[in-house]
Amino acid sequence: MTNYYHVLGLSEDATPNEIKAAFKKLAVKYHPDKHPGKPEMEEKFKEINVAHQILSDEYEKARFDLKLKYQQFSGSQEGAYTYQPGNPNVWKNRARARYAQPRVDYRQNAIATAYAFGITFLIALFVMTGVWVKQNYDDNQLEKRLAERRTTYVKAKDHFEAGDYKKAFEMMTSLSFFRTEERDMKAFKNTMLDQIVAKGNQEFRSGNYLKAISLYELVQEFAPNLPFYELRQKLAEAYKRTDQPDRAIEILKDFLVGEYEIIGSLVKIAEIQRDELNNLEEALDHLLIAHRLAIKRYKTYYGEGYALVINEKYLPKSHFYLYTNLADLYLQLEDYEMALKAADWNKYVWPDSAVSYVTSANTYLAMSDNYNACIEFSGARDRNWKGNTPSYCK
Repeated sequence: MTNYYHVLGLSEDATPNEIKAAFKKLAVKYHPDKHPGKPEMEEKFKEINVAHQILSDEYEKARFDLKLKYQQFSGSQEGAYTYQPGNPNVWKNRARARYAQPRVDYRQNAIATAYAFGITFLIALFVMTGVWVKQNYDDNQLEKRLAERRTTYVKAKDHFEAGDYKKAFEMMTSLSFFRTEERDMKAFKNTMLDQIVAKGNQEFRSGNYLKAISLYELVQEFAPNLPFYELRQKLAEAYKRTDQPDRAIEILKDFLVGEYEIIGSLVKIAEIQRDELNNLEEALDHLLIAHRLAIKRYKTYYGEGYALVINEKYLPKSHFYLYTNLADLYLQLEDYEMALKAADWNKYVWPDSAVSYVTSANTYLAMSDNYNACIEFSGARDRNWKGNTPSYCK
């Protein structure tokens, strides 16, 4: 019988760590990849692997140790008739060993076999009992941990329902991963942010901008690496409506860096500069940057003759707001020629836009051109504009 301890170069009292270390060392040394074309190395590697599998398994190692001891016990009987110096019966014994059949002690063999099976059974019983005890302990510990985790989940839900979203999120985050039996807990954690966003949107639609801001900021705190573009657009608008223009501009400039809704973000920055900060020149700079980007896109998609083929259905609404704001700003800055050009472009691309006719009308009034102002007001009324017009235009 192969002595697996000797295969790994170990003594029979080797520890599990010594067995593991010896296997790793020999596996590296005799690995077939290091000895291509040498089948004897492959066989050696297989033998090393079998030795490790036997000796690293508690049950298999116990069985092997028992067999090894039995083999050694049997082998010790075979030398009874070998030569020993000073033994007067040496030649008689050798002759008997040479010419006579050895006697088989069946009783002794039966006792040894029973002893071997008994020891094997006891070892197996001991190992299986240990395994059962450990498994039972592990099951109890797992049940205890699951109960503690579910208690945390219930408390987190209570905090969430009470509006303490931060505490609820921190508690659920502490649970890290979820087991199969915790699917409801996983689903709750995955929908927490969506529920907070939905509540924030509800507050935003209701005009409760400060409450919406607190909810949106919580979402960003809980998931700082997610873009949340739509949420952050609403957050910027909420900042604007609560007299926090600088914070709104900060978000919109982040969009510019991330190249998200560049033209729309530039227009919104310009609106804040104009309406909240009364910085008309800065607002104009942002609108002109957006204008240049828009023209570049038109030429890219439609060519140099973009003005002949461009159509409102192919353009985002942010382009309409761009030229509406640009016309209004030029009017405020008393650059009437540019105000009319911007308004005319809007009327060309968005012919149903009443506001552009109103801007043109106000520009003509500022230029004391009442005739053309009345024509533009008439165009606005044709497009369902309900505002007031000068009495002389009626």
